[in-house]
Amino acid sequence: MTELEILEKYEPVLRFAKSERFFPMAVEPYLEQCLIFPSGPHGVVEALLHLNEPLVARIGKLKSEQFFLRFINKPLNDSDVWVWWALLSAAGMVGGWFAANFAGIEAVLALSLLGALVIFMLASPIRLRIIPAALAVLFFVVAEVVPVWFFLHPSRYISVAVEYLILLPIYLIVLFYLSVRTMKFILDHLIPEAPGMVMDMLSQATEKIARESYFEYAKILEKDPKPVYYGRVLRETDAEANHWTILQYHFFYAFNDWRLAANGMNHHEGDWEMVAVYLKNDEPYAVLFSQHGAGNIEKWRTVRKAVDEHGNDTTHPVVYVALGSHANYSRPEVIRSPVMYKPGRLQQLLFWVDGFIHYLFLLLNPNQRARQIALRQFWTQGGNFLTEEMFASMRDETDHYVVTLPMEIASGDGHRIGLDGQNTREGILKSTSYIKRIMSDRQTTRPHVKEWRRVLLNPEPDWVQYKGLWGVKSMLSEESGPPGPKWDRPRKDQIGVQERKRWGRPLEWLAELENTVPNKK
Repeated sequence: MTELEILEKYEPVLRFAKSERFFPMAVEPYLEQCLIFPSGPHGVVEALLHLNEPLVARIGKLKSEQFFLRFINKPLNDSDVWVWWALLSAAGMVGGWFAANFAGIEAVLALSLLGALVIFMLASPIRLRIIPAALAVLFFVVAEVVPVWFFLHPSRYISVAVEYLILLPIYLIVLFYLSVRTMKFILDHLIPEAPGMVMDMLSQATEKIARESYFEYAKILEKDPKPVYYGRVLRETDAEANHWTILQYHFFYAFNDWRLAANGMNHHEGDWEMVAVYLKNDEPYAVLFSQHGAGNIEKWRTVRKAVDEHGNDTTHPVVYVALGSHANYSRPEVIRSPVMYKPGRLQQLLFWVDGFIHYLFLLLNPNQRARQIALRQFWTQGGNFLTEEMFASMRDETDHYVVTLPMEIASGDGHRIGLDGQNTREGILKSTSYIKRIMSDRQTTRPHVKEWRRVLLNPEPDWVQYKGLWGVKSMLSEESGPPGPKWDRPRKDQIGVQERKRWGRPLEWLAELENTVPNKK
């Protein structure tokens, strides 16, 4: 059996969540659109030596790890729009002067400022979801403050007694009501977006860039509609003379939009994931799954397999891909806590503050049911009071989550890639039960073809040797683009980069997961 044939025999079936926007793709179209930038002195020197070569041709010649790729290179703020805005505003003011003197200028100025606000909202890199909420809060604040002018300036038409004994109490009641509603709106729509907005800015992969990446990926799909995996076959012998065949399936995604898709942790261009099937003495032994730089293991006897058209189990493991993050799971799962992997300290702080503010609002809420939720959490959590685990479990009386925390949604209720068969027997969860309808119903573009295009990494293409990042380098390592399938992420305390354990020492990776993942020995 050839390497391509054995890879095809055990190739996985990938199940995605309903609103997933990015699917395994070929590397070359991504590289054709990318620009490469040096991130250190060695990178600058090498960049000058290979200045006039196409990126696809030179990427494998670069020896240094001091590089990063950038997929979205178009300016997000179109200067022509602002030029037209300035010209039209000036012309409008001139016309307003001739039409109505200063009153005309004031009217045109107001319209001009409104137009500038609209342009800013469309062009700004800040999270688009926060803009409508911010405008609504601004409206509430104006509605509360404007009447103050009325009470500070006595009216000739309303008596003082009517103004202060009737209108003022009514205004204070309305003011209190609007204040409570404004605070609730802030807690429901602004604060949950704040951690993500801060991380977007630091990651240089904002919601705006995530959307642009989706549109560019959709254009690539029109020309190359077939999903791709990069296969690799390794053969090794362990200390007990067992013969191992390791089948690696590497998947490349144009973007990781976990934060936008499921209130997740990070955003970054480029995303490398993999699934490996281990054969021991030619018999399937286990399937290993990449998850956030680490991994998980499932023994073959408990792995879910695709069912063929006759109702028989096949040799194709079913893999559930998490929404946005593309981490791989052996069964449909929804994990709702930032402890699913080791986040950065700033990420932990932001989401903890978000949960703490929501808890205080519940505790001080005039609604008795809300206060009971907060008090019940206080008495039942004990030593976990005000921890992320407490926030992750808080539900209201209708069993909905109270605090928005990151979620890993490997539901499998969306697009499916791989061997066709009796797909309804594979098991799914409904992602709409865990995220808002506006998120689960967002626009998606899926590959028109569901069958894999198989690319054998033997011999290795030049791009495998590229040691830099496959996305923009961020101030926070967790928010930077990933390294390629062969290399570990560059570390500050070492010179150069090391080969990934799962790439070069697959039996060590297997032993590590068997010893560290509970109940998987």
